[in-house]
Order: sequence, then structure tokens, then C-alpha cells
Amino acid sequence: MHRSTYGIVAIAGLFAALLACGCGRGGDASSDQDKTIRVVRNIGGREGFRIHFNAWKKAFEGKNPGWKMELVDLGDNDGAATYKQRIAADEMPEVIMTWALTKFLVDNDVVQPIPDSFYEKYGIPKGTPYKGKQYCSQGGLQFQGMAVNRKMWASIGVTTPPKTWDEFVGDLRKLKAKGYVPLVYGARDWTGFMPLTMELQVNMYDYAPIPGRPSWTAQRNSGKTKFATDPIAQLVMKNMVALMDEFAEKGALSDGYPEEQRMFYGGKGATWIMGCWIAGDIEAQKITEDIDYWPLPSMVGRLPAFLEYKNMQSGWAINSKLKGEKLDKAMAVLDAFYDPQVHQLYLNGEGMFKLATKVPIDGPMSTWPPAQTLFDRMGTELKQWQGAAGWQLALDDMPPDSVAWERPMQEILSGNKDVGKLLQILDEEWDRGRKGQ
Repeated sequence: MHRSTYGIVAIAGLFAALLACGCGRGGDASSDQDKTIRVVRNIGGREGFRIHFNAWKKAFEGKNPGWKMELVDLGDNDGAATYKQRIAADEMPEVIMTWALTKFLVDNDVVQPIPDSFYEKYGIPKGTPYKGKQYCSQGGLQFQGMAVNRKMWASIGVTTPPKTWDEFVGDLRKLKAKGYVPLVYGARDWTGFMPLTMELQVNMYDYAPIPGRPSWTAQRNSGKTKFATDPIAQLVMKNMVALMDEFAEKGALSDGYPEEQRMFYGGKGATWIMGCWIAGDIEAQKITEDIDYWPLPSMVGRLPAFLEYKNMQSGWAINSKLKGEKLDKAMAVLDAFYDPQVHQLYLNGEGMFKLATKVPIDGPMSTWPPAQTLFDRMGTELKQWQGAAGWQLALDDMPPDSVAWERPMQEILSGNKDVGKLLQILDEEWDRGRKGQ
């Protein structure tokens, strides 16, 4: 999941832009007079995402003469904060990108169910039902691990994923001794939490849900545990402090996703702990670095694993106010998403793998050799290593939607290395997020 879901980001400029583009008209989403369907997408500087959106728009408009599909670009901004403002102002677009916000959107009566026939038409696997219904279009298999510069890692004699956290850190030390930047990392905004949240999920949660066993999320919500008292959470945070101490570059506190992109794609960094979507930029930016994508090392004796989000309801949903012709056209936008050429560009741009079995494409593909090589390697690694569900188990069994997970990492870089206090911040964030739901 690209994290526009969490983080504390200034959004005034975006909000004004949305108003200017005509999206903020006090419930105009239900009006049949306006033949425009506004669609949220988190493009920002991701050219692969833009290529996909333009093809999606062309496919919809080609089959629906007189209608327009208009972009609402969320960029790197915080989806939760943006949507909360727009819900309060009654100004949500017609087709809404959900990320991990589906439960929040359903609970606030923002989106409406999608009929089962839609999923059957394209062979789309349904996510875990929420209140007995499905709400999202479902995209592709999104997974999270770490991208590595193969040349740099091979120079220290490592060509396969490190199996433990200690082995991983030892390899980073070897890379640093070679003169490489071992870890590309920026703590500004959402990007700062990726190492922390990934390791919390692969170490604190079962790789696959065990029937009858409450998840860590359920235990936290019932008061049976807290970050500050959980020994694995303490281990993870201790290792985050050590990671930042030894491998975070000066200035990381003011760096974000664009700076990480430039560092890694420019061949200046050896490792980037980031989601599969990074593969979608290789062709668009004509990257020539030799890259592989590896699973996450365990801190508790498990095998390495990719976080795989394939059971959650996530993708695009329809505004609950739509009816009549406007509803039909919003559904036509979702239909256009599964046009084979459009869906191919989506998988390419996101570095995702196919879930919709009745769409006649195989998976991400590229005419740019470094991109196709990375896609092939990702497919091979996915088959070789375990997948972990992480904390995205079901819409009623996942963390609060507005936890600022990056805060402890920012605190570490600001000089706070007290593991207990850092975990207390997470507990406070969790409780604050639950109150805001």
C-alpha cells in the first residue's frame, strides 16, 4: 500500500486545488447534470501512475461519449486527513481510492457496496467481507519487502536475502565499510515509518491468521497488551534505534519519498525498505541499476517473508450518494479499470501481480529490460519465500487509520533513544486513532 493512509501532512494546498477543480460542490457527486466523474489517484511524481491514469481516462471516455473522467491527484498527501476534511464539508469525489481506509469510509457512510456480479465478471477475488458486503474494486497483489542494488550487495559476497535481522545489519555494516550508502532512508512524512511498521508486522503478527487466536490488534484493543509492555515490540524498537544510529544519513529527518527515490535509483544507495510500487518507476524513469526485491528479515527466528496484502478490501469505491446515470458511469469507470491494456499499465505502474483471473494479461510487463528483469525477479522471490498477512487481516481487525507511525522514528533522529518512551508514543497514537474513528 502506498502510504497516503497515515502521516501528518500539510494539505491546505491540495484542498484548495480540489475546490478549484470543481470537486468541492457540496454533494455535487449525486448530480446527473455534471457529466464528470472525479477519480482519486495518488500520482505525485510517479510517472507510471500517471501513464496508467491517462489510459484509464481514455478507455472510459472512449466508451462513454460526452462524459469526462477527471483526476483528483492526492500525490504524497495524507489520505485520511484529506478525506476527513472533505467528508465534513460534504465534498467527496465520485470514485474514491481507499488504501486501508475502506472501513473508515464505510463507517462514515461515504461509499456504497459493489454488486457480486462485478467481481464475477472479472474474476476478482473478494476481500474479507465487512458488514457482509464488498465495497472496493480490488487492484493487484501488493506486497512489501526491500529493494537492493545487486551490484553493491554482490560486492560483499551476498546474493540471496539475509535470513535474520542480525545478519541483515551485519551486511549493512559491510556495505558501509565498502564506501556505499547502505540504507536509503528519509524520516519526513509517511516514508519514515516503513522499516518500523514492516518489522512490527513480520515479528508481532502471525504470518497467517490462526483460527481462534486473536491478532495482536485485537489483543491491543481489548487491553491485553500494549506496545510498551510487549517484549517483541521492545525488541523491534531497540533495533530501530540501532538502525537509525548506525545507518541513517545526516539530513534523513528532512528527507521524504522523492529524496529516497533519487538516492536509490541514482545508484547511490544499496538498500531501500519500501513497497513493491517502486518497481513501477523503473521503465518510466529509464532506470538502469540492477535491482532485486527481497523479503524482510525476521527478528524472532522466523523465515524471511513478504508482507502480502491480498485479502483486504482495497482499491476504488463508489460514492454512496450516487444513483441513476451518475452511478452507472461511476461503475463504468471501475469497468474501464479492468480493460486489459489499462489493467496491464496499472500492474506495471504499481509493481503488482495479477489477481483478476478473467482479465487476459499475465502480470506486470515492460519493454524496458531492467524493469522486466525486476518483475521477473519479484515473481521468483514471491514463489520462493513466505507471505505474511501482517496486520491487514480484515476491515474490523486492523490498526486505527490515523496512527502517525513515523513519529517514533522522527523522535529517534531527533535524539530520543529511550525505547520505553518511543513505545509509549505508539500507544498514545494508537489510542488517539481509536478515539478518532
